[in-house]
Amino acid sequence: MGQHKIITCTGYGGTGSSVITDLLKEYDNVKSTGCFELSIAHEMDGISDLQHYIVDDFNRNKVSEGLYRFRRLTRFVQRGYDRQLGGLFTPAAKQYLRELEDLCWQGSSHLHMRRGSRLNMYACHAMPAHIQMLLHKLRPFTPPYEYAPRHRKHPMSMSYGEARFFEATRRFYTTLFDGLDPQYEYEYLALDQLVPPNNLERYTRYFDNIKTIVIDRDPRDLYLLNKLFWKEGWIPTDSTEVFIKWFELIRRHRETEQSDPRQVLHLRFEDCLLDYDATVARIETFLGIGAEHHVRPRTVFSPDRSAKNFRLWERYPGHDAEIATIERALGPYCYGTR
Repeated sequence: MGQHKIITCTGYGGTGSSVITDLLKEYDNVKSTGCFELSIAHEMDGISDLQHYIVDDFNRNKVSEGLYRFRRLTRFVQRGYDRQLGGLFTPAAKQYLRELEDLCWQGSSHLHMRRGSRLNMYACHAMPAHIQMLLHKLRPFTPPYEYAPRHRKHPMSMSYGEARFFEATRRFYTTLFDGLDPQYEYEYLALDQLVPPNNLERYTRYFDNIKTIVIDRDPRDLYLLNKLFWKEGWIPTDSTEVFIKWFELIRRHRETEQSDPRQVLHLRFEDCLLDYDATVARIETFLGIGAEHHVRPRTVFSPDRSAKNFRLWERYPGHDAEIATIERALGPYCYGTR
């Protein structure tokens, strides 16, 4: 049995990356999970943060806390991930942590005080320690060493080793991927948001065989989609000026980062609509998928249906000044202005 070829798509938030996983559902040699986002690698307290604590900036206390925070994240996402992955995620995550941890024990650290509210910190840590110190002062004898109050104990663990970390991480993902297609009926697996659009050199080390498609879209459409419909708080559209700065800042990595064109393909959402045939051919060439496998064209991803999310300023007038400001500031990102 061979190894699956992994495809992932990613974007900058609302830029339409799921167009790729939808399109790939139309191929007979690809299993696509659609718009489900398996983003644990780049979530806060996810695998990249775990790499920081174990590999990049090893510290005895931070490693233990990093493992705790990653375990807490897996518990938070496990219901949704297990539902999408057929119950695979929870046992795979537990096995991953077992492979990473060199040892575990019951102990205490000053970092434990930060886990709860201020009230919890005071009631469970500061006050008991303070009471112990007061009682110690009342004792008629002096211990041979400096007195240290006892603190509530919590599970602690340790992990060390760069090669071991990456080997365990790749096994973790391989377990999930093989579970999606245990009989190896498909040559390719396609999942959304395995990696972010930036710092790809860091993230691709978590996978044995992956290709990434990065999707971006016209800032004018993104602005109006969120302002008028989505109203997502993580896209700042209450102020045009703030939106412009936000949009530009999260793409600034392009000025210094270079990606291997054999492993990373950058596309515009608009090209998938307006230049459908040529864009599909580019995707097939990049992934190495023959056009003969595209057996259900336009049945899942329809460029005609998706066109309703393009050039919104023409269908929803009244935002001319805002759109003009975006065009002046973000001209190179606006589709058709270059």
